[in-house]
Amino acid sequence: MINISAEQGLYSTPVEIRVAASVTQLPIVRGLAETLVLLSDFTLDEVADIRLAVDEVCSTLIAVAGPDTSLNCRFTVGETELLVRVSGIAGKAGLPDQRSFGWHVLRTLTDEVQATQDSFDSTVSGYPTTVEFRRVRGKA
Repeated sequence: MINISAEQGLYSTPVEIRVAASVTQLPIVRGLAETLVLLSDFTLDEVADIRLAVDEVCSTLIAVAGPDTSLNCRFTVGETELLVRVSGIAGKAGLPDQRSFGWHVLRTLTDEVQATQDSFDSTVSGYPTTVEFRRVRGKA
């Protein structure tokens, strides 16, 4: 985890956490996301939306994760937006289904969402997969 200095504040300082790719770790990631956006003057509705979006991204990646892998979550709070990047190792090739209900929820709760997947990486025995989203603060 990256330490945030009082001089810099939260803005533009990425905060990262690495957790096991397991549903038991979801409360930790949700809690971190919620704390960051609460401290960054997002509205309570925006906080709820971001928390749900983080949960959906992590759940999606956990569902495809290879055995004994982890999720790397990076949160960057800017002056007007939050950028979230969650990456993990998928056991099989293929991006998350962008026609699914979960992906529809992500598109509704965020201003931009995208998924990428690299080719098979033998050093990690899987397919590095990343989902990123952006949420603008104060947008109606």
